[in-house]
Amino acid sequence: MKKKSNKNKRGSAAFLAVILSVIIAFIGVIIYYQVSKSPRAQTTSALTSSESASENSQKHSDKIDAEKYYKENSQKLICVTPAEKSKKVYSEKQVAKELTARGFGKNSSITYDYNLDGSVKKKTKVSNSSSAKHPQYTVIYMTESGDYWTVSVCENSITAYPVTYNSKRNGDTELIVAESDSITAYDSQTNSFYESIPKKSVLELKKIPAVTAKALEQLTAQKLERL
Repeated sequence: MKKKSNKNKRGSAAFLAVILSVIIAFIGVIIYYQVSKSPRAQTTSALTSSESASENSQKHSDKIDAEKYYKENSQKLICVTPAEKSKKVYSEKQVAKELTARGFGKNSSITYDYNLDGSVKKKTKVSNSSSAKHPQYTVIYMTESGDYWTVSVCENSITAYPVTYNSKRNGDTELIVAESDSITAYDSQTNSFYESIPKKSVLELKKIPAVTAKALEQLTAQKLERL
């Protein structure tokens, strides 16, 4: 009976993981401040001069729109960094080592969706031996009490989004946990990182010393409210 119970439990967890992936995709705009939901693939050399000019004009327009969005929705936009110029981006093996040390990635895969040049990548599991870098990584973590969190690494900024808590929370804003007073978001349209201090009316940021599995285990709904 015990083996059957464990099997059912694993099946339920797998099913919930699929449901959560759909939920996370829907709320990704809130978590990462995405300006656009349709990432643009990298331009190829086959483009004509007129197409290249149009593409460059569009990129310039996207950048202005993105910066405008972050400025309007942040207490302060600290900096904007092109992804390919950032020196803070983790490689796959670096992020695997970092998140494993924090207690994540043991029961759920660490994945990425973009390459460092901004091109779209099908959700892929990181390799512990790969030196390839990606602007953003994600892992789903379930606490012993059954609460789900989305742990994200954007540049070298690590945040935790309480999926279960936010789904039950009353109010118009979502809550996110971070290690500093600012968070870094990646925008695929401009292929840039935006570090900002979000307005509380847009996203409520709660600061903790470190985003670890142990810390998330202790962050009940009541403790999150008191942060």
